[in-house]
Amino acid sequence: MKVGGRILAAAVVVAGLAAPATANAATATVTGDDGNPLALTAGAPASIRNINVTAAINVPQADGVSWRWAITGPTGQTASIIPTADYCWGSKRDDNIRINFQGNGAYALTLTTYSGSSCSGTPKTTTFGWNVAASVALTQPATPLLTRPANSLTTNTHLIPIAGNPGANFYETRWAKGGVIGPDGGIAGPSNSAPFDDATGQVKFSPYDGPGQYVMVSRGVYGNNATAWSAPITINVVSPFDISSVYFPDRRGPSYQIAAYVREKAIAGSRVTVAVAKGKKGKKFRTLGKGKVNSKGVVKVRFRLARGTYRVRFSFAGNSVVAKGTQYGTMTIRRVIA
Repeated sequence: MKVGGRILAAAVVVAGLAAPATANAATATVTGDDGNPLALTAGAPASIRNINVTAAINVPQADGVSWRWAITGPTGQTASIIPTADYCWGSKRDDNIRINFQGNGAYALTLTTYSGSSCSGTPKTTTFGWNVAASVALTQPATPLLTRPANSLTTNTHLIPIAGNPGANFYETRWAKGGVIGPDGGIAGPSNSAPFDDATGQVKFSPYDGPGQYVMVSRGVYGNNATAWSAPITINVVSPFDISSVYFPDRRGPSYQIAAYVREKAIAGSRVTVAVAKGKKGKKFRTLGKGKVNSKGVVKVRFRLARGTYRVRFSFAGNSVVAKGTQYGTMTIRRVIA
């Protein structure tokens, strides 16, 4: 047992001697995706998405009499807001600096310690690193969006879900009707801005350019730096089917003619079905005819009906620019249509 005890004691002594070497090693951190310092391991780069990063280093006295550090980004250029390599430290044993985001890729923090003062003597280099993979993603609507509510001229505001990126302090989102994506991933040519809605964490989109196909992209921004543009999404926008007014070009029977102005002129060339049901609250409709909408948005149907009050229904099956919809009205036939 004495022999075993001596072996155990020796092991404790050896462990005790080894501990200071680890404790005296330099340590480095960067801001992680949760906003807290993330410890770096020399030779084993960490992976983060954060674009608002502060790097920090601590150099124990035993690791070197003097020291300096430098940080480079994916472009190979200095990534710190101040070139830290220009400074040599002796009595100061720690430092921190904000990083300029240079895009996705590898960032290297290189520590050089020296055996002498004023960064002289034998140098020793230790490299810490981290890889950034920042991205933003928009969710494409599953169905077409309406330009406005039916029977209203007020443009709708739709919310587009966005998956943001840690460290971004705002999102630049651009859209264009019929937009084309340029070489940098953004929209080539004129585009419009879509604001970020802090209350919902989504992007507000108001399609005031009318029905059609829109393209949208977004990116996260911090200071003067930004992530790459997101993959583009395509948003199909349609107008509601609604009638602005109804009139009767031929009010005297026995053959009458009804006409209606369809508010969305893009419907021109399509057909609208006109049907009637007896009574103000009639539900049993019969078709009077299917009229073709002209370039002015007018549809006309000629019909014959007995005297009485009728419920009138205008219906449209929908197309690529105008949604399927139905509008109702009433008319009374005496000697003439009232």
